[in-house]
Amino acid sequence: MRISLITPSFYPATAYGGPIFSTLNASKELSKIDDISIFVSTTNADMDKRLDVNLNRWHKFQDHFYVKYYHDTILNRFSLGLIWGLWRDIDSADILYIQYIFDISTPISMIYAKLLKKPILLSPRGSLCARCLAQGSELKSLWLYWLIRPFAKYITWQATSIQERDDILSQFESVDTVIVSNGVDYESFQNSKRLTKKEFCGRYIDKEIEIDKIIVSMGRIHKNKGFNILIYSFKSILSQYPKSRLFIAGADEGAKDDLVSLTKKLNIEGEVFFIGEIQGEEKINFLANADLFVLPSHSENFGNVYIESLATGTPIIASRRTPWNEVIEYDCGEWVPNSIYETSRAMLRVLERDRELMSVNSKKLAMRYDWEQVADKFHNVFKSLLENRVNHTLSL
Repeated sequence: MRISLITPSFYPATAYGGPIFSTLNASKELSKIDDISIFVSTTNADMDKRLDVNLNRWHKFQDHFYVKYYHDTILNRFSLGLIWGLWRDIDSADILYIQYIFDISTPISMIYAKLLKKPILLSPRGSLCARCLAQGSELKSLWLYWLIRPFAKYITWQATSIQERDDILSQFESVDTVIVSNGVDYESFQNSKRLTKKEFCGRYIDKEIEIDKIIVSMGRIHKNKGFNILIYSFKSILSQYPKSRLFIAGADEGAKDDLVSLTKKLNIEGEVFFIGEIQGEEKINFLANADLFVLPSHSENFGNVYIESLATGTPIIASRRTPWNEVIEYDCGEWVPNSIYETSRAMLRVLERDRELMSVNSKKLAMRYDWEQVADKFHNVFKSLLENRVNHTLSL
């Protein structure tokens, strides 16, 4: 079963954040399944630069997993090489798996797949939420109507959560949808180094601070992530936990200066630290040694960092504009409206609970999202797509 995965960007284009890693990890795990091979067709785009990779040839990532990079002719806008190369790549595949909607490769891929009679699985990657559609180009509605809607009922849509499924159905009624979430490499998040609070501060801000509670957050420093709500909420809990400190990790996408100004306005610049982007072992240690992870994001179709925090055993607070209501059932965090009042109250409630018990519960929930289990769900979806194609052919 050869899967042609079409995406406008791919690892190591880490500037695009979580989706890059989730696509990489899903591909790695899927390629371990005996009857699946993954062939990724992508570009060399990496936000404001291009990857230094050899173009127009297959790179072997691991057994049964290959990636081909095409030159992004107009950075983040258009790749002539990808458009020309897709016909051959799709023709060689059994199933087409497209990620993202607002890229010209998506409608082109669907045209090719329809002509070649290939089944399609399409993942919007969170781009159909109301907030996302309201942001950016006013041409999005025209794009959806003229370039996506003609194919909507001929494909299967992948949502990463019930919330994203509802977003899909709000735009395209009565289409076929399946829910397959993102995942986490659970075992890799069990290898954290236990740090004292003093060691934590020395490691991430190179300062010795007397500290009681470590509260962390992580994500692109962007308005959508709700870091301003987090900072206001943190200010309000200092009256009860005056020795607590807030550490925010992530690459700046234009919002950091305003957030730094906010900490100065609230007179808490000495209690809030922006530590930049961290990955790998440093990210695991950062999450594992915190008392609480908080991200009051305005919209997430999944939110990889929430499950990563849970995998390390650190409870989370997520907004109701994310799909993490399961933390209530598992007693490993709070799922609240992303307002200052609700977020600060939730922070206080979690900090007062039994940290060890919440750690155990956090890991129980995270184990349900291990990539091996997610890959099995994908496998079932792909088998179903092939069976439906065969049945349709026989009925003609």
